[in-house]
Amino acid sequence: MATLVPRAGLQPTSMQMPSGAVAHLIVEHLSDLLARADAVLTRDRFTDETFTKLDSYRLPTQETLRETADRVRGDIDRFAERFPDRTPLADSFAHALELAQSADRGLEAVGAGYRTALEAFGDGFEPTASAPRAHSIFTDDGLDVHVRIEHERFARPEQDFLAAVSELIAHRRDHEDNLTVDERIAVRAAYWLLDQGVRIPGPYPIWGASGFRDVQTYASITDPGEGHLAGTTRYPGYLHGVIVHVEHLERGISRSREELEPYRIPSPRVVARVRLHAGRAAPTSSYIGRPLLDGAVEDSLIKTTRTFAAAASSLLSDGLAEVKLSVERLTAAQAIRLLSALAHEVRRDRHAQILAGAFNINTPILDDRDETIRAHGEPISATTPEEIGLLGIEIAARAGLDKVTWDGTADTYPSRCITDQLGAPLALTLVHRAHEVGLLTYFSAGFRFDSLPDAVVTGVDGIGIGGAQILRFMDKRTGNHGPFLPGNIHRILAVRDEAAATPAGLGARLLARLDRLHFEGALSSGDEPRRIALFEALRDGDTVEAERVIGELRHILDLPGDAIHPLLAWASRLLDGGDSLLARQRIGCRQWGRYLSRIRRAAEHADLVRLADLLHQASSRAVPSETTAGC
Repeated sequence: MATLVPRAGLQPTSMQMPSGAVAHLIVEHLSDLLARADAVLTRDRFTDETFTKLDSYRLPTQETLRETADRVRGDIDRFAERFPDRTPLADSFAHALELAQSADRGLEAVGAGYRTALEAFGDGFEPTASAPRAHSIFTDDGLDVHVRIEHERFARPEQDFLAAVSELIAHRRDHEDNLTVDERIAVRAAYWLLDQGVRIPGPYPIWGASGFRDVQTYASITDPGEGHLAGTTRYPGYLHGVIVHVEHLERGISRSREELEPYRIPSPRVVARVRLHAGRAAPTSSYIGRPLLDGAVEDSLIKTTRTFAAAASSLLSDGLAEVKLSVERLTAAQAIRLLSALAHEVRRDRHAQILAGAFNINTPILDDRDETIRAHGEPISATTPEEIGLLGIEIAARAGLDKVTWDGTADTYPSRCITDQLGAPLALTLVHRAHEVGLLTYFSAGFRFDSLPDAVVTGVDGIGIGGAQILRFMDKRTGNHGPFLPGNIHRILAVRDEAAATPAGLGARLLARLDRLHFEGALSSGDEPRRIALFEALRDGDTVEAERVIGELRHILDLPGDAIHPLLAWASRLLDGGDSLLARQRIGCRQWGRYLSRIRRAAEHADLVRLADLLHQASSRAVPSETTAGC
């Protein structure tokens, strides 16, 4: 019999970079750290009222090493001029930059200058006293990086390295500490792998089901990316009940929505980096944009569908929880056709990764669906926020999407809060109607601290929070964005949690759970009238009636949250729910026993594809509540 002993020490995970790549890594890292230092000093020395920024976002382009170095040198000069008391930092960066582009210097000298610059940055902005869990060696052949930390192992060594670096970042975050010099180098080496197309391996957090998450309303902290890398993902307190959303926000103050889309797709390179930093601590999501049209919509559907599917597939392949696109410039029938084709084409885990459609409540939609024409004799235009919001639910559900977003941007900037535009009764109604058919829900546009509770008490799944309203400086004259304000995240989450703990917040969370159970068919027929009564009480502001109904539904509140895959949790609720469930009425008494046996068999074998097909048969989306098989 063999005797097993543990290994004497943790085996490091390593990678090697060629010398040419190392020079690019150093120059680009200096550029990014300089921008972070500038952001810290700007937050310290300016306010949102005194901040100015004349230059708008600069789109990165392909550059030679010399071109990148020349650009960074100019940035260093401007930094030194703006912050003369930080000349030593600027000088160390300039020296490292000069070494990095000197062909006659060996990498050992280059590495020494690089380390000096990293130490100057860390000492001034992100000091650490911890022992390093990474080690880097500069040789004439390139850079060797070793990371020593527990992590999941994979078949490919480069994926092992990404997993190790993500765990390293999580370790520093959990201990509320900063990276050491060698660890910073390891993270940049991981970025290089990401830029080469290496995918982030391993499990990833997901949205989960409405009503059965530990936090019902996620704060979707939104930024183009750098704010997440330098702020959102650095502290554990910033990630509880948060989805890390990456989206380009800046658009200036003089551009209409029709002329320039308010939200646009972010850098895919940056999205991958944010996902690496978020790791398993919080879901990550991104945005694509509104349809690309070449003349007639019908002529554009192939191009738009497949272009968007390629973009979404690429983003999701790194373990994002969601990709969202805007549904504009389309009729209802066109939107259903495009979104359904997109849902078919996107390469993803269809039972965990979310496709979302965003509908702007200020942009009318022509409802030209066949059933609408049959009912009215012609297409009908949805023009009010209520009409647009409800039609968005129907389009998203029909197309097979997983989530519906309501956005409130208009031509004014900054935006007026969407919950102010909708009003409390309509906001609650939209969330309720979407949850009834199994859709996740989301509000975006114009949120400030005092408007967050208005969204939380609807039971919405996510609130889009970012940009100049609440998380960035903005030049009031140009509309150009300044530094990210990570310190505001704590306040955002505190306001969210306080609102969720109120009677209205508790009622909204319960309603979200009831609506989810209604969709699943896992709600008892006796509790169905109470679900309707709770919705009406919350909508009408009748707190006495709401508290009475909540008291009758304590058994629903006491149900455990989902700790397993959402489909398996749904199956478990059907299997354990007894004979009074709505699903039994929808399936029919004669078929019920056989149906449960098939559910049990699929769940035991973790056959999620088969399980999804079976569960859908009992859902409200497959069987409307007014049409049941009966018992």
